[in-house]
Amino acid sequence: MAQAYCVKCRKKVEIKNPSNIILKNKRPATSGTCPVCGTKVFKIGAAVSPLTEVPQDKFFWCYDGRVLKNLDELAVGLQQMSDETYHHHVTGEKNDFSNWAFDVIGDAILAAELQGVLGRDSAAEVVKKRLTQLRANKN
Repeated sequence: MAQAYCVKCRKKVEIKNPSNIILKNKRPATSGTCPVCGTKVFKIGAAVSPLTEVPQDKFFWCYDGRVLKNLDELAVGLQQMSDETYHHHVTGEKNDFSNWAFDVIGDAILAAELQGVLGRDSAAEVVKKRLTQLRANKN
């Protein structure tokens, strides 16, 4: 669990409801609240693992009604969704999966890799490959 300094309590605390954020300067950070006083806290450069489930308000709602909560579900979801659903989220002008990976998951590497992928199967392979890398780095 990530820790941050609470200015109100004047001590390090475990971050309650942690979520990944990307600062204006493109650095990753973890944002949440102090479990003691409820003050907003954040820690720069200590993003929550991309392998964890995102907060409920950050779930990815697919066009077909499917709800994705983490990268594992994204990999499976990409394999199982129809081409129609995929192309609703990925066009020449937008890539919702890449945006979610960057803005919510906080994984700029995965977001960049997904940005150039136009096929559903290829996107699923990119996510699986990234999951393998993340799990290898975790150990």
